[in-house]
Amino acid sequence: MPRQGLTKDAVVKTAARLVEEQGYDHLSLHKLADRLNIKPASLYTHIKGIDELYSSLGHLALSQLSDEMLHAATGKKPKDALRAIAFSYRDYAKRNPEMYRIIMKVPHSNLEDLVEKGRDVKSILFELLSQYTKEKAKVIYYSRYYHSLLHGFVSLETAGFFDDGFSLEESLSNIVDDFIRQLENS
Repeated sequence: MPRQGLTKDAVVKTAARLVEEQGYDHLSLHKLADRLNIKPASLYTHIKGIDELYSSLGHLALSQLSDEMLHAATGKKPKDALRAIAFSYRDYAKRNPEMYRIIMKVPHSNLEDLVEKGRDVKSILFELLSQYTKEKAKVIYYSRYYHSLLHGFVSLETAGFFDDGFSLEESLSNIVDDFIRQLENS
């Protein structure tokens, strides 16, 4: 019999907290069951197994990032939206480093619904970039460029490569401004 009040959503959110505390590589159904104070077999009432749990964590992470990007961009001119998205992206990755790692695994997932959720995040950026150019190839190029700038910055920052005393906020702002200038001149 399932524990009273336990839902799939609660299981996934607990797994997300566990991932952030102990690391993505240390997640197991046994640890999750212990955290929930249930037997491991009881988890199967809510999820089919570890693969579904990883998929659900991917959905959660992508939804969180997408929501933050949308919130950051809403009501802003494209230039200001691109700046706001950059900082919301960085903030999400810093606050949720292990969930961010899960997002980076999405393209390698064989789960079409998870890959589709990743496309939702891309569409936010595509919509903004389409205001600068209508050429699909350029939109894709600039989307890859922007994402590479953000992911590279976040990856280097979290790895400790920017411990040089200079303002990270100013650095990111300058990088995004350079990107916008190039976009405007294309």
